[in-house]
Order: sequence, then structure tokens, then C-alpha cells
Amino acid sequence: MNASPPAPSRAHRFAHGMLWTTLGQFSVFAVNFFTIPYLVNHMGLELYGLYVLLHTAMNYLMVTNLGAGAGITKFVAEFAAAREYGRLRQTLRYGAWFHGLGALLGAAVLLACLPWILRSFNIPAPLAATAAFVLTCAAAAAVFFAFCIYSSTALQGLHRFDLSSGFALLSNLLVPLAVAGAFLTGHGIKTAACGYVAAHVLSAAAGLLVLRKILPRGAGQEASAFPLQRFSRYCFGLSLGPIAGLLIYQFDKILISQSLPLNELTLYSVPSGLIQRVQSVAATIANVMTPMMSEISRPEHAATLRRVYIKSTRALLLTILPGLTLLFVFMPNLLNLWLGQEFGDRSTWPARFLVLAAVFYLLSMTPSIAAASREKTWYLSASAWLQAGLCILLWLWLIPRYRILGAAIGACLAQAATVSLYIVIIHRRVLRLSWAEFLDQSLAAPLISAAALLAVTLPTHHLASSWLRLAAMGTAALAVYYGSAWLLLPSADKALIQALLRWRGRTPADPPLP
Repeated sequence: MNASPPAPSRAHRFAHGMLWTTLGQFSVFAVNFFTIPYLVNHMGLELYGLYVLLHTAMNYLMVTNLGAGAGITKFVAEFAAAREYGRLRQTLRYGAWFHGLGALLGAAVLLACLPWILRSFNIPAPLAATAAFVLTCAAAAAVFFAFCIYSSTALQGLHRFDLSSGFALLSNLLVPLAVAGAFLTGHGIKTAACGYVAAHVLSAAAGLLVLRKILPRGAGQEASAFPLQRFSRYCFGLSLGPIAGLLIYQFDKILISQSLPLNELTLYSVPSGLIQRVQSVAATIANVMTPMMSEISRPEHAATLRRVYIKSTRALLLTILPGLTLLFVFMPNLLNLWLGQEFGDRSTWPARFLVLAAVFYLLSMTPSIAAASREKTWYLSASAWLQAGLCILLWLWLIPRYRILGAAIGACLAQAATVSLYIVIIHRRVLRLSWAEFLDQSLAAPLISAAALLAVTLPTHHLASSWLRLAAMGTAALAVYYGSAWLLLPSADKALIQALLRWRGRTPADPPLP
């Protein structure tokens, strides 16, 4: 009998996962790009506002899963790699309880707080009953959405990013189609809200069925039971981070709306939202690294973890940094062409400081995944809360003096200070990685290429006075970036890229772990 072919290497699995997650992100963006105008036109601004409230409330309730999503991905990947299938199934059972009970608790809190929420959002009296019904539907949908996340994180832990991305696309198709169908058939927002719940019921059922179908069978290697205490400690260590994230990415807008005219909130929020979409793409790509690093999280794999960390950081920067650099350079051109001269004149420098903050956020992603893979989850939450505290202090000082520019500078300074300290701590206490090695092997090629891009485009960016010129100059700038990056890449990376471009189905396997 012929031996089975070796499993693909981590580099190939990373490239494969990154391809699928990127395609999934662009597909979701395309679905929203085409469905949002239809919904706004048929619902009107007021009812669409209720739909946004429905979606926002449901997403905020996901904070109540207490970090279980990341816990599932980490431990499923670790135990699948070790063929400890009994522990893998225990992980899935723990994760199901965390997601289910957390969502039920969040839904109960939302329903209990309904009167306060209706007053806080200043909803008109004629729409109060409808809004209460819509938020009740949000509470119901959150329970099923929790199991959508449960299935997706488990699929990622099993390295099935193709299924995870397809599942995300299915969910993002069903929801707007259900809502749009309600208005297309002459029904109102209440029917649309019920359709919203039904779409999440179907998505959750589909995810659970797919997960059950591909779950590894058999006993695997004998192993002791996986203690709930270890899973809980890991998840609780992550659970405080998302709450701090709400402060980091929302409290600046609250302070602006309270102390500045409403038009300045728009001038700040539009470029902020654009940059956060780029960050979400980066975060999605970074999720591919989580199961890889979790497979090699044990103490005897320290050298392998450092090597994967260095390569992953370099790959993430080479993928996302050129886009952020282009945004920094061409921000005035983009805003002028998209929203008008006045908007561009007033928003360019606040937006550029937000881009710089996004660069530091990008640098924090792989250290966070490395720390989480070693179960050092409290580092992540502590870093997030330190950044949130710095942000609030800087905003309270800078916004009254420098308006929206002060808000952007405060976000940038807080991100830079926190991430710099965070990287030092993770490198010293988790990875045992020197700065010289990190700068030489992870940062050199991406940063030198970014400097080359800036040198070419900054003196000439004013020439991008039309969409066609902007596209042409951006394409030329990317050619400069990746051309210089190719010259600086290690030979192993060049060989991998060439192999991926010649994709033949059979890929080299990783060397055996110690």
C-alpha cells in the first residue's frame, strides 16, 4: 500500500488560509456594497437606523462569550495536531457551554435594559414599540449567532479556512436577503427582524452540521482529561480585552459628539471607519496564524514558535503595510475625490494620524497570537486596558485643544506607546527573541520597502487629481514596494512564493517537531 503524502507545510497552510480568508472578506464586502443601497432606499433612513441598531446590539452581545472563540481555535488546533481527539471534543463541549450561556446572559441583560436603551437612543415615541420588538429580535438572534461563531472558530482551529470563509459568506448572504425579502414582499421592519433571526438560525444549523461532518473520528493518542479550569483561565484572560476595545474604538466618537459640532464627528468617523475596515482585513488574515502557533505552543517547540513568529510577522506586514502606506500618502487625494475639497482639507491629517495608529496596531497582532498560543492571555487584556486608559487621558486633554486632530493624535500616541512596551514584554518573556533578530528578519524588508514607496510617492502625490490617475499611481507605487521587497526577501521566502505560483497540489511537509 502506498504511503499517504506528507501534510502540507505551515507556510503552505498559511498561504492557503490567507487566500481563503482574503477572498471571504472581499466577498462579504461585495455583498454589503450591493445590498446596503437597496435596504436604505426601501427602508428609509429612520427604519434603516433601527436595522443598524438591531445589528449593532447583536454584535455587542458577543462580548459575553468570555473569550471562548479564541479558546476553541487555540485548543482545537493544539489537540488536533497532537491527535488528542478526546481533549479536542472536550474543548468543543466547553466552548458550546460558554457560547450558549454567555449569549443567553447577554440577551437577558439586553431585555432587562430595554427601557433605558430606548431613552438613551432618543427613539421617537411612535417607533418605541417597534424598536423594542427589534431589540428583542436582536437578543434572540445573538443566541444563534453565538453558535455561528462557535462553528467558525472550530473550523479555523482545524485549518478549514475554506469552509470557515464559505460559512461566513453564507451568513452574510442570508441576513441581507432575509431583510430585503421582507420589504420586497411588502412587509415591514418587524417581519424583517424576524427574518434576521431566521437567517441566523439557518446559519447556526449549517455551521454545526458542517463541523460535525468534518470532526476527526477515533480515539487518537491516549491523553489525560482536559481540565475545565485550564480552558476557563485561558478564556477569561482574553475576555476583558474586547471590553477595552470598545473604549479604544468608540469613546473618541462619544467625546467628539459631546464637545464638538456634529459635522466634526462625520469628518472624523468616515476616515476612521475606512481605516478600521483595513484593520479588520488584517485581523482576519492574522487569524490564520492562530491555529499554526497553537500547534507549536508547548515548551519544547520554542525554537519553532520563534521561527514561525518571525515569518508570520514579515508576511503580515508585506501584505497590509503597503495598503496603509498608500492610504497615508494619498489620503488627501482620496478624500477630495470621494467627498469633496472641504472634507479633504479638514480630515486629511486626522486621518493620517489614524493610519499611523493602524500601523502600530498591525505590529501588535503577531505578538498577541504568540502570547495567546502560550496561554499568556492576561498580557493581551492588560495591554488593551493600558491603551484604553492612555487613550481616554489623551483625548480629554487633546480634543478640547486640537479638536478632531487631537483625537487622532491621542489614538496614535496611545497605540504607539502601548504596542512598543507590549512587544518588548512578549519578546522577552514569551519568545526569548532579541530586537536585533526581530528587526533584521521581520521588519527590515517591509519597512525599507515602505520607505521606498514613500520616497517615490510623497513628492508626486498631488498629481493624482482624478480616479484614473490615483489608480495608476497607486499601482505603480505597489510595483515599487513589492519590487524592492523581492530584492530583500530571504531565498526561502522567494522559493515558497515561486512554488505557490506554480501550484501543483503536492507541497512539502514540515520537519518533525522535537
